[in-house]
Amino acid sequence: MTRLLTFFQLIVSKVENKLIRPLKCIDRQISMNLQEADINTRPANSNGLWCHLLLPTVLLVYTCTDNVTLLYKITSLISVGLLCYCVLFIIFLTTSSVVLKEPIYAGCLATSIIAAVLLNFFLGQGLIFSISVTFSSTILFAWVLRLCLTKCQKTFTIGEAMIVSQSIVLFTVMSVIKFIFEMHSDDKEMEFISLIFYTILSTVGLIVTALYFLNDSQRNFKTLVYIIGSAVVFVSLILQSLFGPNFVAIILNYVFMKQNRVQIFIFWLILVILAICALLVRTKLAIKASTVTRKTFHVLASLVFLSGIMFDIYLMTLAAGIGLGVLIFVEALRKSGIEPISSALQSAFLIYSDEKDCGLFAMTPLYLYVGLAFPLLVVPNREDRQLELLSGVLSIGIGDTAASWFGSRFGFNKWPDSSRTLEGTLFNVLSQMGTVYALELFGVLHNSCALLRCAVCACAAAGLEARTAQVDNLVLPLAALAALQAARLLC
Repeated sequence: MTRLLTFFQLIVSKVENKLIRPLKCIDRQISMNLQEADINTRPANSNGLWCHLLLPTVLLVYTCTDNVTLLYKITSLISVGLLCYCVLFIIFLTTSSVVLKEPIYAGCLATSIIAAVLLNFFLGQGLIFSISVTFSSTILFAWVLRLCLTKCQKTFTIGEAMIVSQSIVLFTVMSVIKFIFEMHSDDKEMEFISLIFYTILSTVGLIVTALYFLNDSQRNFKTLVYIIGSAVVFVSLILQSLFGPNFVAIILNYVFMKQNRVQIFIFWLILVILAICALLVRTKLAIKASTVTRKTFHVLASLVFLSGIMFDIYLMTLAAGIGLGVLIFVEALRKSGIEPISSALQSAFLIYSDEKDCGLFAMTPLYLYVGLAFPLLVVPNREDRQLELLSGVLSIGIGDTAASWFGSRFGFNKWPDSSRTLEGTLFNVLSQMGTVYALELFGVLHNSCALLRCAVCACAAAGLEARTAQVDNLVLPLAALAALQAARLLC
């Protein structure tokens, strides 16, 4: 036993000397260059330089192992170009902060050529199409990344900014390609949902743009009513052109007339009312919410996504798209300066915000929602993918919440250089495995080796949650999904 412990300590020492210390040196150098450039990232003990690997890895694994659509394959190979640009960006940022002040067009061209070659060689896409799509994607990514770091002070670490920028660019490019080149899937129901989702999201984008360009004299309730009224007319015209004059009846019939959907909708409505009541009561009392109190919303949101994924994946996808639009709209109202709405939303934000919400926007609740919802977009819609669709629910809705509650009450042994406890991490793993076991016991989860795969996912997510300085709601779902992919390939 002593020899085994000595051997393990030797391995840890070797990894520390050969890998961890050089990475920490690079991280410190980048932090110094950021300070010289007067760039204030979100306060954290690490820049999260590894985060840029997560999303492209998940997309590439599905592209290589599943029968996904051509659009999905194009998006995943574009992500390779963005990944290469991230590596180049980190290298340049290690030596100088100039990369934050002006784009590296040569770097954009070089990394986009890599993705263009992949598109041309593996998918047989035309050279002009491949180069134009990949180069425009990389240019857009470079611009969004610099915008996140230079204009949104104290909102992101570098790793978080890379994930957010990758997500925005890939979703935008995917949407443009989908509609310009009419790359529709064979799933007619999902196509119906996507039309509604894009209509809602584009409308919210127009509302946010209108609110941004209002001058001080126009920031009043009357103007807001005009903007919302115009948005309703815009949505009505678009939906009428897509589904005909009876579009309201068609949508309502889709939502409510199928089996069990009324019960699911009522359950969601009850959870939403509970969340709003809790928010109003706490805001009225003006008592700062603790971490455990904030996790109440994790539980309520997780129950919505858990029930939707288990019993009606299509309805859940539609609701998730509409909910994302509502969340962005509410955050835009908070920042709009339109009284008394902005003040009321700001009061609620101050009560429920944590130390990581110190930047320009309230990113933690948005990360929570997107972390729970993103598997609906990324994971191929197949019967044996239920566990992967639950990656966000398991990692942040259940595991992270359980770790926070149990660790704060019964945790005594802390991880080195961390406020997280070993007891909380252990309960994180056990809570995820217990949830999966319960779902199997009640016959609603039908994935092979589900408990074993969950154990791998839970250990990876719990270990990362205990050690990372990045926002849990953003990185844990991606890491958990990658772990589930690896476990599926090994099982």
